Amino acid sequence: MRTKTLFLVATGAAGVLLGASWQASSAEAQHGTRDQPLEGQRYETLRALANHLDETARGALEGAADESHRGASSSEEDRFLSSIRAFARGAEDFHRMVDDYWTSAFDVPAQVDALTTQARQVNGRIRAAHALENSYDDWDAILDVLGRMSLLLAGRDVEVPPAHVVAALSGSRLQEFRQLARELDVSATQAHERAKRDVGEYRSRGQQFLGELYYFEVQSRELHGRADAAQVHPQQIGPVVDRLLEEARRADRRMRDARVFTSVWDDSGRTITLLRRMAGLVRS
Repeated sequence: MRTKTLFLVATGAAGVLLGASWQASSAEAQHGTRDQPLEGQRYETLRALANHLDETARGALEGAADESHRGASSSEEDRFLSSIRAFARGAEDFHRMVDDYWTSAFDVPAQVDALTTQARQVNGRIRAAHALENSYDDWDAILDVLGRMSLLLAGRDVEVPPAHVVAALSGSRLQEFRQLARELDVSATQAHERAKRDVGEYRSRGQQFLGELYYFEVQSRELHGRADAAQVHPQQIGPVVDRLLEEARRADRRMRDARVFTSVWDDSGRTITLLRRMAGLVRS
């Protein structure tokens, strides 16, 4: 099972948290509204909870996407990807809104209620279909942190679940990750060199894409250097790999749509494959 990025509380405890305590506090004045804005420690706690929710939702999405890419999920399970992606996007937006609360205040309880409804619907559909069972702990944690937010906004004091520290890569996983990083560096360098050779054939947009390929070559070389460091921590290097993977996919799609640098398309596809394998290693 994929290593969890967060420490997951027991389901039974989450049920207690979302049960009697919530019923007792629901009638109390709500913080995070126009009449009672968030401030002080309550605001800082909400910021930490919003970050926790964002990371947990991202972990649920990455796990589901990884199963899909590996062919480990069924076509029925793949249908849930769009719903999980939409929730993860909403959690990310909420995180950003909370960070910007002092400059752009909003009705926080309404947003938390909407996210809670959405999370319950996605979780319910996944479980009813007996799909993506590896994500069940993630959804328990998502609902738990949303419950903590509701209690916080109702005036209760809550704790932020502690982050789980993932051990550094070691053994065969570390060796494979470093080998992939070396291959990525070579692939990105080859793509840039071929593009420099052929840039004269693409006068309209050649220089633009050449700049993107050079940027990616530099980023790949930096990632290679980090992979060869004494320790490789998934929580630190994972977001870098995910960002490069997303950028590689966008650049590849733009090049193909524009019919530019056809000689590097194979290198570009190989780069995406390498990054997907690296992403799988830091999430497994």
